[in-house]
Amino acid sequence: MLKERLKGIQKRVGVMIKWIPVSPNQITLSSILLAILSVYLMFSGRYVWGVLVFLLAGLMDGLDGALARARGESTSWGGFLDGVSDRIVEGLFLISLMFLPLPTLFGVRHEVWLSLLIFFGTCLPSYVRAYADHKHVISSEDANRMGGLFERTERIIFIVIGVLLGLFLGWEVTMYFIVVSVILSVITVLQRIIYVNSHSR
Repeated sequence: MLKERLKGIQKRVGVMIKWIPVSPNQITLSSILLAILSVYLMFSGRYVWGVLVFLLAGLMDGLDGALARARGESTSWGGFLDGVSDRIVEGLFLISLMFLPLPTLFGVRHEVWLSLLIFFGTCLPSYVRAYADHKHVISSEDANRMGGLFERTERIIFIVIGVLLGLFLGWEVTMYFIVVSVILSVITVLQRIIYVNSHSR
C-alpha cells in the first residue's frame, strides 16, 4: 500500500523539521483548521484555492507523525488524535465537494455519490478493522496488517486528481473519478471482510 512506501520519505522529512518550535499535536490540529478553511473556500466558489488549502492540510497531516517519531515524542494519545484527525480532514474535504457544480451521473445526484464515498470509503474500512479487533475476531497484529486495494492515501490522491482535472476538463470528469472511487471503496471493504474471515480465531 502507498502509505507504507511513503514512510521512508516521512522519516527523512521528520529529521529535517524536528527543530521547528511546534508540537506534533499542534500540527495535527492545524490540519483540521486548514480543512475547515478549505470547506469555506469551496463553499465560496474559490475551488482552486480550496483544493490547494486541502493539499496543505494533507501535508500537515503527514508531518505530525514524522515529527513525533523524529523527536521520540510518539504517544498513544498522539496516535489516537492523528487517526481521528485523518478522518475529520478527509470527511470535510468530501463534504466540501458537495459545493462543486457537479453533474448528475447515471441518474444519481452527486451528493448521493459523495455520501456513498464517505460511508464506504471513509467510515466502513476503518470500522471493519476496529470492530474485528474489538470483538477479538482477529488479533491486534492481524488488524494492523489489514490492507486493501483502495486505502485512504490512494483514495485521497485519486479524488484530488479527479477534482484538479475537473477544474480544467469539466466536472463530469470529476464525477467519473468519484464513481470509480465508490466502486473501489466497496471492493476494499469486501477485501477486509474476507481478510477478517480468513484470519479469524
